[in-house]
Amino acid sequence: MKLVRLYRQYVPHVRVFLMYGLSEAFRSTYLPPEEVDRHPDSIGKAIPETEIFLVGPDNRLCNPGTLGELVHSGPTVALGYWNNPVATARVFRTDPRDPRSRRAVVYSGDLASVDDDGLLHFRGRRDQLIKSYGYRVSPDEVEQLIYESHAVAEVIVHGRPDDVAGTAIVAHVVPVDPRRFEASALLEFCRTQMPAYMVPAAIEVHESLPRNATGKLDRRAFSR
Repeated sequence: MKLVRLYRQYVPHVRVFLMYGLSEAFRSTYLPPEEVDRHPDSIGKAIPETEIFLVGPDNRLCNPGTLGELVHSGPTVALGYWNNPVATARVFRTDPRDPRSRRAVVYSGDLASVDDDGLLHFRGRRDQLIKSYGYRVSPDEVEQLIYESHAVAEVIVHGRPDDVAGTAIVAHVVPVDPRRFEASALLEFCRTQMPAYMVPAAIEVHESLPRNATGKLDRRAFSR
């Protein structure tokens, strides 16, 4: 939403469409400009001529509100990965809604849910989920809630082995104002905004956070 506000400030005549896509299928979803303020955390709905649906670990379709893997079906789906049949077989699969068909769909590896309005909400990557106290927790979701405190400029959440929780949630943060920042206050904010199993077990303060070659925050740096 920060970027949307900047666009509106400097180019107010521009209509902003928020979009989500896959390299394997180009664009997948969009959120119309008139829905951005009402649903700022949504990635919208399927683009024209495309079907987006969610499946659970059992490969069955998910009900509204249930976390599932986002699957893309439509004319923009690629044929596979060049000279990589193993990866192709893992990601490009038969449509689970019609196993006898030869139509390929893309399993994105991204987790999402659908709200009562039929809009999709991105929840994180399947391979980055943290299992804490028996619950599956998306680091992205915890990070977004921490950003809402307006106390941090950057945050990376990852899991750390723990004898009690199985995996403890740790938040690495760069404060907006280091002189006034208090980890205890941020933890109290988290307790009011998240279920108990999502609240970080620790807040670690940094001057900066690691980034990968593309300039994005690098969560994997804390797991090496």
